Amino acid sequence: MNIVGYIRVSDQKLKTDGDRRQDITRQKEKITKFCLSMKWGIPEFYSDDGISAYKDDYNSRPAFLKMLREVKANRIQRIVIEDLTRWSRLIEDGLRTLREVTKKCKVTSMHEGEIEITIPENWFKTAIGLLMAEWQSKISSHKVASGMKRRMENPEAICESCSKIRGENIVHLGRHPKICKCNKCLQ
Repeated sequence: MNIVGYIRVSDQKLKTDGDRRQDITRQKEKITKFCLSMKWGIPEFYSDDGISAYKDDYNSRPAFLKMLREVKANRIQRIVIEDLTRWSRLIEDGLRTLREVTKKCKVTSMHEGEIEITIPENWFKTAIGLLMAEWQSKISSHKVASGMKRRMENPEAICESCSKIRGENIVHLGRHPKICKCNKCLQ
């Protein structure tokens, strides 16, 4: 059986200890152990590392596109994912691509089980899962945008050093650049 794992994380951001917030290796290890426990063998992996699934354009996910082409060419019989959020965070695109893929191969989510959207009950569960993934992304996006807006409007957040260099008010939304010599950076 030709089995593959699809793994994806949305960013390269680090935690305070220097480790990545999300770990592609963890997904790979979990899927490998799962496949071995099911006696399916060791899967080949398609990995989109540091790429969001909250986009309308799948061209930004090259491994996902390659995997879809391999499915259409009948070279993949089963795809294993950790959960539906690895597949998509958009309900419409998630259902559309799952509909295309499940005509040719099986899709197994370690969290949700077999994805079989031709059965009404399973379609409903999958649609709800994808809806929740999209909703979670929209909430996070809204929180980040409103936090950035509040920070930009806070006069205490202006970096005096960088503002002098650039001749305009500069607010760093994340870490200060290495060239910054403001009091916050020098501490």
